[in-house]
Amino acid sequence: MDPLVKVYDIRMAVRTLAPIPFPSGPMFLKMHPTLSTTCLVASQTGQFQLCDVSSLTMGSYGLSAQFFQVQTSSYITAMDISSSAQTIAFGDGNSMIFQCADREDFDVNPYSLPLIAPDIVQPPTTTLSEDTSLSNIGMPYYTDPLLSVWPNTTVYEVGHQPAHLDEEILKNMKTIDFVGYAPNPGNIHRNQAPRKKKTNAKRNVPKFRSEQERELLQSKNGLLDPDDLSHSGRRSSSVGDLSANDPTVTIMPRYYHRVEIQYSKFGVDDFDFGYYNSTPYGGLETHIRNSYCNSFLQMLYFTLPLRMIAKSHIKISCPKDNCLLCELGFLFRMLEDSNGQNCQATNFLRAFSTIPQANALGLFEPETPTRGLSYSLLIQNFTRFVMEQVHQESNVPGDNPLIFKPLIRKIVQVPSGETECLDTPSTMQQLFGLQTVSQSRCSNCLNQVSRVTYPFVVDLLYPKKNDRKSRKRTFASILKASMYRENQTKAWCSHCRQYQPTATKKVICGLPGVLLINSGAANSDESVIWRQNGPNVTKTTPASTQEQAENEQSGAAEESPAFSSWLPERIGIRINNCELTIKALPVGKEIPPEFKESPEKCAIYELSGTILQVQADEDLPHLVAQIKIPESELDQDAKTPWYLFNDFLVHKIRPEEVYSFKGTWKTPAVIQYTRVNLDNLLDLSMLPSETDYSLLFKDLSIAKEPNPDPQYEVLSPDEMPKKGTLVAIDAEFVALQQEETEIRSDGTKSLIRPSTLTLARVSVLRGDDGPKEGVPFIDDYISTTEPIIDYLTEFSGIVAGDLDAALSKRTLVPLKVAYKKLRMLVDLGCIFIGHGLNKDFRIINLLVPPEQIIDTVDIYHIRNRQRKISLRFLAWHLLNQDIQLETHDSIEDARTALTLYKKYLEYKNNGTFGKVLEEIYDAGHKSNWLKGAKEVKSISSAEVTPSLSSSLLSSSYWPSQNIQ
Repeated sequence: MDPLVKVYDIRMAVRTLAPIPFPSGPMFLKMHPTLSTTCLVASQTGQFQLCDVSSLTMGSYGLSAQFFQVQTSSYITAMDISSSAQTIAFGDGNSMIFQCADREDFDVNPYSLPLIAPDIVQPPTTTLSEDTSLSNIGMPYYTDPLLSVWPNTTVYEVGHQPAHLDEEILKNMKTIDFVGYAPNPGNIHRNQAPRKKKTNAKRNVPKFRSEQERELLQSKNGLLDPDDLSHSGRRSSSVGDLSANDPTVTIMPRYYHRVEIQYSKFGVDDFDFGYYNSTPYGGLETHIRNSYCNSFLQMLYFTLPLRMIAKSHIKISCPKDNCLLCELGFLFRMLEDSNGQNCQATNFLRAFSTIPQANALGLFEPETPTRGLSYSLLIQNFTRFVMEQVHQESNVPGDNPLIFKPLIRKIVQVPSGETECLDTPSTMQQLFGLQTVSQSRCSNCLNQVSRVTYPFVVDLLYPKKNDRKSRKRTFASILKASMYRENQTKAWCSHCRQYQPTATKKVICGLPGVLLINSGAANSDESVIWRQNGPNVTKTTPASTQEQAENEQSGAAEESPAFSSWLPERIGIRINNCELTIKALPVGKEIPPEFKESPEKCAIYELSGTILQVQADEDLPHLVAQIKIPESELDQDAKTPWYLFNDFLVHKIRPEEVYSFKGTWKTPAVIQYTRVNLDNLLDLSMLPSETDYSLLFKDLSIAKEPNPDPQYEVLSPDEMPKKGTLVAIDAEFVALQQEETEIRSDGTKSLIRPSTLTLARVSVLRGDDGPKEGVPFIDDYISTTEPIIDYLTEFSGIVAGDLDAALSKRTLVPLKVAYKKLRMLVDLGCIFIGHGLNKDFRIINLLVPPEQIIDTVDIYHIRNRQRKISLRFLAWHLLNQDIQLETHDSIEDARTALTLYKKYLEYKNNGTFGKVLEEIYDAGHKSNWLKGAKEVKSISSAEVTPSLSSSLLSSSYWPSQNIQ
């Protein structure tokens, strides 16, 4: 047994003190009840000691140790000390009790109980949220005045730091009595200091449109100094602006940086997209999930044959709800009409997100991307998936039109020598498919199986890391090795009926019109190959004779100009039996004779687009597209055909930027080459050219029990709309996601992202004069599979069950059906009348040319007034109608907007519209824009003509109550 009692000080950090020596071995230990530093130590033999722990640190001043002995013939089994500390009791193995005391008369408490300590009061738990008042948190005790009660007079503005002095002045400065003086260098006026210009807090970020309009009004009224009126937010985008920048430098230019949409209290409509795009080509917005696809969608849009295929597809009846080819056609139509206006791929991305295979392949963008996310790999997988998906949607087995003249229709089977006739592949396979014969040969029985495939994408295969000639390989040699593959694998042999070693080989037998290449540069070693050469890089060291021989054998020295680009602008591909020849061809020089053969065996491609992953030092990665605009769509004054599409930022760039990969911020993802004479090789006249308008004359519904007595009357073929036909429209929406906001330090609320809305109901009315004026011909409710978090019943009139096919009593249709009807009306040239149509069309994701929109919000608005008048107030004031009493009804709102437009025409014809408009604003100010016309006295002196559109106001189609 250890003859020491170990002592620890636990009052702060655990600290070891000097031990208490106890030679007979301590067995029992008890602290003294009144002396907190004294303890009683006893052994089994009966020896005990009272020891003061504090004396262990006193050295020679401490008391000497005293030992006492209990006269027992057995061994000690128990020990205790009384609460009065006047007697000690021991028990031994013979059931004897020994009592020791330091006095004759001692006190003992026979019923000793521990003291009852008060309960510890726990501090109250305060749950803090955005709605919690700060007064719920108690104030600590204080004796000094709080900072919050300081008077305002003690707060003053701190002056700016002194301006930086020129080094020349400091060098010539002399000091006398701590005062420095220096001669004037001549560039500073006497007794004047330069004015410090105001820095723009949002540098390189446009001002909101509301801010621009407010500053413009203030400058006109003399309330704002013209010198302080900063730029309106727009900037020029021309090649001249880029002349000062070297496009081959390693620093990322500013127009490659990630762009984000900023939101004001007026939402996304207040953001100035024109700041980022002054070109005639529309950009795509980013506040949608999976918007990383924007770059590839832009590349597909400028592939003109594919655009024609997609546009022809939407002209026919397509039964598939979430058809990506249909959505591509709708998106391309918007981009055609955009004229530089921003567009959205909302409907395409929503249809894409409903495909289970896309989710299984991991093609969806994460909610919170990280800096390590490889968008390059994501867009390559997306490219492969979308091309295959669109092929399946466009494929009509046995009835595919032949649009590509050089298509190989027959192949010779090896080794039998038989000729096999091929069915006409889909239009996507003809345009993008690399016609390939995959041959598999069993090593055991030599049985050979061949099949024809049409891969849409070529994945580049780079040389191995230990290949010393890898960095000398040209793009053409790597592309050839990637297209012509031979490998050995283990596969099932139907002849041997077991797995056997199998030699597989892919032989190219036909070349596509458009060649898509996935760069596959997934690591730094592969990216170095792209950065080894570029524009303005001179090869100064000549290769030795041995190196030249090695390069010729490996295909590493096919081009050696003084100024070269590793990515060639033009390549030639030639098929000779089973051999494939790929060579980079300089632009502007004579084409070699071997590439002038028939288009079935030879093709010359030019670079038409690239998709890059770019990433600044401290930013998230994102994708951009560099696209060569086709000559038919290129501006006549354009000095370069190359444009950068960075989501909604569109910018002219130099060709040298496309071929340079010097900076590590830039990694290639997808490369597109297009045949130089593709237009001559295509025959698109076989595609559908006539639009099937029968959808406008059908009453469709997917609801199990649709309303047997609808409020609309479908158009008859005799009422076929034409250019200039007036239609009134209104739409209602439901929320799929709530808005995201944050509270700033000053207590104001900032909008991070607006709520996500989707179309729930759309109503279209006849607007031309006639017996059916104001009668609806479309009143569709839109079914949705996405979870709805808020039906917005107060504003939409939509309730739970209206959009459910099993419960709805409405005319319920898929989104594509309703959208296609509206698309047809736009293409027919109809003029849409409504109130606040810009927002409605934006959420519907439909771009309508401005000349086809008549918006009563803009008609009844004075330009120098910021307020825009609501539909309800206009109906009160001009029509004596109380609308939107409980909820909104799209038929009622559309009819009211139509009546207001007809009212406007009447006022305009008799010359009283300006006076009426002023009276509307005066009435609004008097009533605070809340009361109705019946409740406001002396609002208008203009007579309300009851005969105007009286059929609209008293028609049986006017709902007596809100029907949503």
